[in-house]
Amino acid sequence: MPNYDSGGTYSSAALIISTALYVKAISSDALIQDSMSIEQTALWTWSELCEALELDQISGPQIEGVCIDSRTIKEGELFVALSGKPRPEFNVLEDSGRDGHDYIAAAVREGAGGVLAHRTHGSSIPTLRCRDTLDGLWDLARYRRNQIDGNIVAVTGSSGKTTLKSFLSQALDCAASEGSLNNHIGVPLSMARTPKDTSKSVYEIGTNHPGEIAPLSRLARPHVAVVLNVLNAHIGNFANLDALREEKLSIGEGSEPDGCLIVYEDLKEPAKARYPNLDVRTYGQSTDADYRFDMVDIDQVEISTLRQHLPIPGGGEHRATTLCATAAVLDVLGESAEKLATISAELPPGRGRTFNVNGIRVIDESYNANPESMRKCLGHLSSQRGGRRVAIVGEMAELGEQTEELHASLVSELNNVDGVISVGRAMNLHAYERLESHSKWGAFEDIEGLIAFCVDTLKPDDIVLVKGSNTVFWTRNFVSDLIKALDA
Repeated sequence: MPNYDSGGTYSSAALIISTALYVKAISSDALIQDSMSIEQTALWTWSELCEALELDQISGPQIEGVCIDSRTIKEGELFVALSGKPRPEFNVLEDSGRDGHDYIAAAVREGAGGVLAHRTHGSSIPTLRCRDTLDGLWDLARYRRNQIDGNIVAVTGSSGKTTLKSFLSQALDCAASEGSLNNHIGVPLSMARTPKDTSKSVYEIGTNHPGEIAPLSRLARPHVAVVLNVLNAHIGNFANLDALREEKLSIGEGSEPDGCLIVYEDLKEPAKARYPNLDVRTYGQSTDADYRFDMVDIDQVEISTLRQHLPIPGGGEHRATTLCATAAVLDVLGESAEKLATISAELPPGRGRTFNVNGIRVIDESYNANPESMRKCLGHLSSQRGGRRVAIVGEMAELGEQTEELHASLVSELNNVDGVISVGRAMNLHAYERLESHSKWGAFEDIEGLIAFCVDTLKPDDIVLVKGSNTVFWTRNFVSDLIKALDA
């Protein structure tokens, strides 16, 4: 569970958007003296905030950002004091034990320009009072969306969403929030942080229960919506794969009337059946796909809209797929395919970044895992040439009744690498125990003692993949600690 003051149950702890301009909050007298320059830089005027929340107009400072965490707030930002109370409509059924109102004083000390709250507090900081601060955050997002004339892109999928968002933000030269702000808090927060004069914006929309994507799509109202893939992630929370597929396709619910839905080619028929009046386009490797890609080798791809070989950031067919989806969005928006060449090889944290330490290459895929993404990463690892290929794999969560079957389905790919280090009961019991003896390097119930084992076991020229569900490695900073230990 993330550790931010508002008490939400999902989303990244990195809640800073790169487009926020942090300047000192000013008084209304100063605003009158220099209103033109302030209007050009402020993310929100106080008047806009009052109108968005349907409050009486009162004087207040210009706001340079929106934040829900007092530890990361910047001077001049609006602090939204989320309560952390149960919200069944968002599948939040328990009180988080944290209330952002308890951190208002801390936000003020860090320079907050104003506060959005739904109960009284002891500070004299300019305050906007609403009935519920989460609803208020959604109101800010709706108001900002109505102000935006530029193109909105919304992306979803079982894996690769953040990487696609990163590729698109680079190719379109537009801002995107850090981390995976893709739930009922993250999406409206990202929208509230978007400058109203933006020409393009990219939002990531996620789900782990039925009914979560459609409301977020209707909030974002995308001109282009993308379903990157539908895999067995969170399948334990859905009746079956068909139900998960319908949930992912619900990203089209909020599409603008003249919008476009881009899906992987195997989703073409269900997408067209569900949205007969929407422009549905496909991407994939078959000749029937509207946008096609062909693997040249493990690190290069050719895409139909750009007849030249492109390097694949991070390598692998799974990222070639993401690059092709990026090409499709560029084409729909009328952008040049040449912009694909501007995408950096620097991947989002935990999603394929590579580190070389004392001759050992560590591939950090620790952010999350599902059976198909695990299979793709293992295939990419087995294709590497050089030293020993080592997979440090953690168990995969939220697979429900399919936990044993889906972990066991990885045995073939695991046997194709030189060594496997397994973490977590499900991975140990259902996959590791079924491996050939030469692949079994070690099994751990938890990461306790794992770093010391790796330091003793790994040697120069080894190529090491780290991948597992979010709580196995990512939330515990395993890769960064491993790198420090190997470096020492």
